[in-house]
Amino acid sequence: MTKTLGLDLGTNSIGWAIVERDDNDGRCRLLDRGVDIFQEGVAREKNNEKPAVQDRTEARALRRHYFRRRIRKIELLGLLVKYDLCPPLSRDQLHAWRSRKRYPLDEEFLRWQRTDDAAGRNPYHDRNRALSETLDLNDRADRHALGRALYHLAQRRGFLSNRKQAGAESEDGTVKQGISNLSEAMRKAGCEYLGQYFHTLYLRKEKIRTHYTARNEHFLAEFRAICEKQQLPGEWREALHRAIFYQRPLKSQKGQVGRCTFEKKKSRCPASHPRFEEFRMRSFINNIRITGPGDEEPRPLRTDEIERIRPLFLRKSKPHFDFAELAAKLAGKGNFACKGDRSEAPYRFNFPRTTTVSGCPVTAALIALFGDDWQAALRSRYTLAADKSDDRIVNDIWHALFSFDDEERLRDWARTKLGLSDDEAQHFAAIRMPQDYASLSLNAIDKILPGLRAGLRYDEAVFMANMQAVVPDDVRDDAAKLERIGTDIAVLLEDFGRNPLNARTTKEQCVRDYLRNCCGIDDKHLDRMYHPSMIETYRAALPDAAGILRLGSPRTDSIRNPMAMRALFRLRILLNTLLRQGKIDRTTKINIEFSRNLHDANHRKAFEQYRRDREAENRKYADELRAQYADATGRTIEPTETDILKFRLWKEQQHRCIYTGKQIGIADFIGSNPRFDIEHTVPRSRGGDDSQKNKTLCDCRYNREVKRAKLPSELADAQAIGARIEELGWRKRIDELEKQIGNQIRKSKNASPKQEKDFAIQRRHYLKMQLDYWKGKYERFTMTEVPDGFSNRQGVDIGIIGRYARLYLKSVFERIYTVKGATTDAFRKMWGLQEEYAKKERVNHVHHCIDAITIACIGRTEYDRWAQYKAEDENYRFGRGDRPLFVKPWPTFTEDVLAVADELLVAHHTPDNMGKQSRRKLRVRGRIRRGTDGKPLYAQGDTARGVLHQQTFYGAIRQEDEVKYVVRKSLDQLQESDVAKIVDDAVRKRVEKAVADVGFKTATNTAEHTIWMNEEKGVPIRKVRIYTPSVTQPIHLKRHRDLSDKEYKQEYHVANDGNYCMAIYEGTDRRGKTKRSFELVSNLEAARYFRRSADRAARPDLVPQSDADGYPLKCILRPGTMVLFYEASPAELYECTQQELTRRLYKVTGLSILRVQKKWEYGAITLKHHQEARPAGELKAKNGEWKTGEAYRPVIAINHTQLRAYVEGYDFTLSVTGEIEFKHRPSC
Repeated sequence: MTKTLGLDLGTNSIGWAIVERDDNDGRCRLLDRGVDIFQEGVAREKNNEKPAVQDRTEARALRRHYFRRRIRKIELLGLLVKYDLCPPLSRDQLHAWRSRKRYPLDEEFLRWQRTDDAAGRNPYHDRNRALSETLDLNDRADRHALGRALYHLAQRRGFLSNRKQAGAESEDGTVKQGISNLSEAMRKAGCEYLGQYFHTLYLRKEKIRTHYTARNEHFLAEFRAICEKQQLPGEWREALHRAIFYQRPLKSQKGQVGRCTFEKKKSRCPASHPRFEEFRMRSFINNIRITGPGDEEPRPLRTDEIERIRPLFLRKSKPHFDFAELAAKLAGKGNFACKGDRSEAPYRFNFPRTTTVSGCPVTAALIALFGDDWQAALRSRYTLAADKSDDRIVNDIWHALFSFDDEERLRDWARTKLGLSDDEAQHFAAIRMPQDYASLSLNAIDKILPGLRAGLRYDEAVFMANMQAVVPDDVRDDAAKLERIGTDIAVLLEDFGRNPLNARTTKEQCVRDYLRNCCGIDDKHLDRMYHPSMIETYRAALPDAAGILRLGSPRTDSIRNPMAMRALFRLRILLNTLLRQGKIDRTTKINIEFSRNLHDANHRKAFEQYRRDREAENRKYADELRAQYADATGRTIEPTETDILKFRLWKEQQHRCIYTGKQIGIADFIGSNPRFDIEHTVPRSRGGDDSQKNKTLCDCRYNREVKRAKLPSELADAQAIGARIEELGWRKRIDELEKQIGNQIRKSKNASPKQEKDFAIQRRHYLKMQLDYWKGKYERFTMTEVPDGFSNRQGVDIGIIGRYARLYLKSVFERIYTVKGATTDAFRKMWGLQEEYAKKERVNHVHHCIDAITIACIGRTEYDRWAQYKAEDENYRFGRGDRPLFVKPWPTFTEDVLAVADELLVAHHTPDNMGKQSRRKLRVRGRIRRGTDGKPLYAQGDTARGVLHQQTFYGAIRQEDEVKYVVRKSLDQLQESDVAKIVDDAVRKRVEKAVADVGFKTATNTAEHTIWMNEEKGVPIRKVRIYTPSVTQPIHLKRHRDLSDKEYKQEYHVANDGNYCMAIYEGTDRRGKTKRSFELVSNLEAARYFRRSADRAARPDLVPQSDADGYPLKCILRPGTMVLFYEASPAELYECTQQELTRRLYKVTGLSILRVQKKWEYGAITLKHHQEARPAGELKAKNGEWKTGEAYRPVIAINHTQLRAYVEGYDFTLSVTGEIEFKHRPSC
């Protein structure tokens, strides 16, 4: 008996099934099955995905931004107080603002900051005075005016471009263009400095905040002008400059860089390093193979040919170019053919002409500045070159270019350390550094480069790279022996393909055998040898205390995909549970299917866009089909999916049959007895798949009588068929797509901002999907034979994720097999599951289990039967046999699998992250602190995770003795329904009149139309206050700094974003009646409780253990808590069948308060059935208690008094394998 575990691994689900196969008759038996649902590793917003931590990191970045701005103001105020440039503040006041956010409320200080236009007191006026006139610094008012001007500079100090990111935006980028426009406006207004220009705008009551400003060009220039005008002492200037303009260097991201493939403790080398550029260039050149006149077989380039193309790599203007340029340089324009070209030419190359080749832009820039012998020039110029090798000197120069953020500091360094003139230093600082990283460390690259310089291919050079660490000491010290070993290995690798004895071995094994047998090197030393295909591997699993093998952590530096990592961690929990229960062991065969969505984010977004576009095309084709069919026949039709597919193929073939050349009318392929129907280009019986790229609209008679099971190239009229294919322009479309993909590759390599880079990568993936389709169609018509395994290669390949997932599973299991999604789909159809599966696919989580069972039952026998079935099916369609039947894994397979839904308990994992406080490595002045054992020390955070409240702040107003809450909105953010909610009557009437005159869209578009509050005085309406009826009991977040005399205006008001839990209390009153109460805990309240610094004495528990009436705590419900409903008594649950438990199991999805007539409050609970997969927007909750035998309700809404159920964690547990275990028997 052979046991197989089938796994359907998705982005937020794992379907699993264990089957046992009889080795004699091949029949299977289902042993167990289940589904585990968990949260995706990403967050979603309006159908777009984003990193799960994005909101949290953005909020943290914003808090740090405000904190650093506050620190900057405090440090500047300290100086202003010291120099008597502002009202006095004590150190205690400044310290309280810094540490406890208690703003100084000294009246004179507040008055110094306030604006008073009547008295001419505002910061723009003070800045203009400080620039235009010499103030009397002996006069206290003038001193304070100067201080106010400087303080205003610190509040908003403009945009500072990072040198590394310069050039990231195009010249007409938003920020750069805005800064340029502002400078031009200043020039036209006759204002030399920004303060003067903003003062003129302020006097004209024009907007100031909307302008983009530059720190150095605008604010720093103004600061220096003020210091010069006021003749401030040098000590003051230096201290004030640091306080206003100091910016902390960006934290090093070196720890985030991945590890080297070969040397796991080394970080990857930046792609801007000159030695990596040489490594990349030589790796590519050494892989080029050319076949010219007189060459019997493809050969590598000669030395003179390499020197001829080297200058192409060393161009500053072209960091990336097409391979066709290299070929033209070697063979002459129009004198060559590349891989994939069908034309004949004297020279042929092994790369496609559109292959993107990366140049050496940094090396090229250094050559342009220091000459061809740039390394010698650096040695002669570099003041710290003594006792350093050329490589060390190059490393120093590169490190300066790579690490300096500020261009001015880099110019100073170049003048000082390299003796460059001002102009040369300017060019040196202008060298732009690509921000990508290689896959290898600089140490590994230095070891591989000698082999590449000797002309070895990359794979050959890798074998030789670490030979010093492999060979014994006596060989390492003997240069002749070492050279002989290198020569022998080079010959061995060169002859590898020609030697028939190597058919069943690898290059690595040949090299290892040579070193073991001829040099006596043991396996321990051989393991140090580099291998071209080396990737990070997982350690073999070790048994636990009970002797059971367990999967370890799937975390690896090579995978930074949060979605895939989340799925692998959940898979680990599931498989370890099955191992612990003895349901599987290391001999169990694993069949696994990976979801295509486990790709990286850019690939997922490209696929999603491709899918949406195809769906839009299908809708368009359906409309066209209806119209054209009605025009042709006078009849109406409602197109099926097959009809739409035929219509698509018809358009692709330009209304002609590719095989016969006959014109096809729309009525010829639609209907019950069509003359033209879908056929498989590569017959199914010969390994063809059922994908769209393998389908053609063909003359039914021709297909039945002539084509049959032949390839198009095997037909008598193959030449005419090929000519028709060329007329369709498929080849031209393929060439165009390949060209576009090459352009996107270059864009992604040149793009600096992440958004531009990501967009180029997504576009490349999108075009690649189109290319795969058209290339697949074209190649099926031109192939002369079906390659081995052709059918198995079709389908989804999830690449690196699948590769590492298999390695991870192999740390425990011996046999891991990947099943393609297309294969699962085909077997599902043949085994009669597709119809039921299609019903459940987007509605019910059970479809994951159906897939898993199908996957588990697919083995070598099934593949053989599948091939036989396809051949018999084609014979049947050609009228040469009976309709074939596909053997099922067991006789009642279809019925048994479809019945799974009645008994399947779906496990749901909803993590509670609120109480998980962050931990970070303890750093002092940037250095990680370590304990006595050498391990890093960690600092415990004091924050809770999760969204605590909505971000909008609401204002409070009192009307008719009732406090109402309002929000301020810009006109362009208004909804049409908001107009009636405008608070101020006069404003509302003017807006309503404008809407009536020009329409809502025009009235609220401030760029097209202005609504005037007072047109004579030039007062426009830009923002309005509107009522928010939904906000009746907001959270009072904190008190305002400047308190209003109205109590209801003294707090910041925010709306609750979610509730953490609901506590339900139950007891009996004096008359013996059961009574319940509840307490709802918001996320904000929970966060305050979970803070490590919270006062535990004042609040020992999250919720009280009893309510005000003394009723004890019954349970706590959280979103994600599972419950089992009963109607009368918990005893019902112990008598329930599995099917009945399946109907009663629900998950809590919402907790809130229901207020009735402003008198009574109820705890409102929303629950969703555990198998329900539809999103909340598609479901409507049905109210009322759960009743035995009731109709299925996907979502139930009840109040806390109606909850009659066992609660997970209190009364039962639900394991990851979907098994319920009750914690106690009901009381009698």
